Amino acid sequence: MRHKFGNAVRLALAAACLSHLSVSAMDAACRHDGATSPLGNRIADLAVREHREFGGHRIDANGYLVRFGAVESETELLLNPESGRRSAETPGRFAWRRVWEYWVTLNRKVPGETADRKIVFVPGLLDDPASQAPAREQALGTLLPELDKHQGAAGTALREAAVRAALNDSPWSAAFISYLMHHAGLAEQQFRYSSTHSYYITPAFESMQNYAYHACDPHRARPRVGDLLCYSRSNPPLKSFSAWQAAVRAAGFITASHCDVVVEVDIPARKFDTIGGNVMQSVTRRTLKLNEAGVLSRSHRVIETGRSSETDCSLRQKCRRQDFNRQYWGVLLRLK
Repeated sequence: MRHKFGNAVRLALAAACLSHLSVSAMDAACRHDGATSPLGNRIADLAVREHREFGGHRIDANGYLVRFGAVESETELLLNPESGRRSAETPGRFAWRRVWEYWVTLNRKVPGETADRKIVFVPGLLDDPASQAPAREQALGTLLPELDKHQGAAGTALREAAVRAALNDSPWSAAFISYLMHHAGLAEQQFRYSSTHSYYITPAFESMQNYAYHACDPHRARPRVGDLLCYSRSNPPLKSFSAWQAAVRAAGFITASHCDVVVEVDIPARKFDTIGGNVMQSVTRRTLKLNEAGVLSRSHRVIETGRSSETDCSLRQKCRRQDFNRQYWGVLLRLK
């Protein structure tokens, strides 16, 4: 019995050591800064191109929206992605059609994503604004074949209107990230393509050898170009990296979240820029602050005590409600 008990103890200690080594290896990788990789630059360049084409929103380091760009369902033509200007030679594309392209690209990796987009409607509401009927959903996969029966311009208009409506009812930020990863050349073994951010975040905690990212604490690891900075949108939210570490261990873990791509880092100026899709219905670039250690400043954390007064908000003085950079930033996906 003593011999068997000793073996069990040794096995338990060995498992604990392996786990500790795995965690230590991940911590070491998160602490290692290194140079930006060609892959990281490729991902960032793709994101910048999309933002330029949208003439996208801009959020400054204080969290204020300082420029408003094209949004998801607009029919206004986008800009030349090379110059960021309107051009007769390159008239551009409609914003809604560009967002639809993100879904079409994701559909190549995850068949059924486009067909699963849903339109939300209330029976009778168009004729009666006081309709009490419950809202219903219809998937594009079943609706579009019905609309194919309509010929000519009417059929075309109905099909396009259906897709535009579905885009309004479908969060597309993860589809945007998947679009970038596909065009940057990442295989399915390197990135878990999905319309849900947490689905591709989870493998980054598992130290998978071929996975392109590993999870780091954004308040301990310096961001690099091509990294993904993520925050929780769940209710209740995951407020810290340790909360994410605990949550991802659950079988079938899934949660509401959002990720931006890091596209520029300026350590001397203590700031870095990210770009995300479906941020206020556009492709949006934001500036975030770094602290003296070169990691995400805690000034962007959500403060849950006290409220900004309406006077402060009208004068733009310490108005937390209008600070779009205050999020539950909990995970930095470091590109290996």
